[in-house]
Amino acid sequence: MSEMADLIGAIVGNHKAFEGPWVTFSLVIGFDKDGDPDNSYGYLYKPDGDFEAITAGLRTVRPAMAAYLRSVYSDGPRPLKMLIQFDRTSGRFNVQFEDKDPKCWAVTPADIYGFIESLRPKFEP
Repeated sequence: MSEMADLIGAIVGNHKAFEGPWVTFSLVIGFDKDGDPDNSYGYLYKPDGDFEAITAGLRTVRPAMAAYLRSVYSDGPRPLKMLIQFDRTSGRFNVQFEDKDPKCWAVTPADIYGFIESLRPKFEP
């Protein structure tokens, strides 16, 4: 699916954190009522097990995001949120959409480290 490859490339190409060593990332993108991306947050997971908070440059990834969403949703309503997980070594990815619950994948101070670990990509071998 070239639209997903383009989207992952846009995300990776627009954040300085990706210039260092990393293995996987998880990124949540939220959408406004018109279906346009309006927020993002996530984590870059490093080879030593550490992590770094990341965001997507929404203006930069918007064209690739729009193309991917068109391939999935056609002209239908857009999701509230989208989770993208990617493994650099294997090239495997996971995409999940949330259409109803705006609190899905919401980070809270009470369990920030548990939340970070819950988003860590875990692909079967």
